[in-house]
Amino acid sequence: MILLHVSTKGWSYAGVDTKSWSVYEIFCAISRIGVCCFVMISGSLFLGNTRGQSIEKIYKKYIFKIVVLIAFWSCTYFVFRILNGNLKITSLKSVFGELLFGNYHLWYLWMIAGLYAVTPILNKIVEDNRLCRYFLILCAAVCWVPGMLEVVPALNKLVQDLLQDKMYLFLPAGYVGYYILGYYLCKNRLTDKQKNTILVAGIFGVAYAIIGGILYSQYTGEPSQATYNNLTLNIACYAAAVFMIFKDKVSAIQFTEKVKRRIFALGKATLGIYLIHVMFVQGISDRFMVATNFRHPFASIPIAILIFICAYFVGIVIQKIPFVGKWIV
Repeated sequence: MILLHVSTKGWSYAGVDTKSWSVYEIFCAISRIGVCCFVMISGSLFLGNTRGQSIEKIYKKYIFKIVVLIAFWSCTYFVFRILNGNLKITSLKSVFGELLFGNYHLWYLWMIAGLYAVTPILNKIVEDNRLCRYFLILCAAVCWVPGMLEVVPALNKLVQDLLQDKMYLFLPAGYVGYYILGYYLCKNRLTDKQKNTILVAGIFGVAYAIIGGILYSQYTGEPSQATYNNLTLNIACYAAAVFMIFKDKVSAIQFTEKVKRRIFALGKATLGIYLIHVMFVQGISDRFMVATNFRHPFASIPIAILIFICAYFVGIVIQKIPFVGKWIV
């Protein structure tokens, strides 16, 4: 996610006819699955689990904390963006809008709160493996495959009008598919043939995202994410392949207890890193990109690593604030 946000500035302004832009495009495409994998991990942890069974617990423990996070970080970024020169207040309505929806990356909190709210209902779907597979096929048919039609605007509009304005098929749309896919891949034992199919599909998925993205953007003359939006089949395959690799290969590694503790600590800090990192992106990375006229795309990698480290330590410090820390990171 950090690499994606660091690269986005150069991707937006470098110009599709430059070599630098192609590098930014590659970085954006390969890092696109961050949110998808986060949602899949959430699905593997919440669905079919006791923490996702009690409606009262979901609202009191999980959704309430998300509301607190949205309120705190929306206000924090509101002040930060004014001080950083990223936000100009034009009316009282714009103030309310900024405080309600927050900075661009805080949309994830709203989305995950919605998934938590429907978790007790989705639990009924994942109880039946056959029904679970059917729902994933439905997600592919009405969300991920149509999502790839953005490269054909006229056909895309026709299909979206049919699915949303005529059939009102909203349940299998959005991020519900990733939520259930994470559960399915985590809880089911796949055959080697199925695993290889997912891996091949993932490779083709990311290849289409990169090559298709470059060619389509050059064709239209402006940057486009049409070939690697989160809700496209190729990105779903790419995310599933990465998720499966970590589940089957990385989890099988025999880490020492010391390494395990560090991994758990890092996992505990990921939400804080996500919430904090955009301050460093807007305050440092974006300024560097503009100052160098977007000529150094490979600098995105060390900048992303540096921001990750900074956000991690800031998050650790916030976590240690008595009474407050546990609620805001």
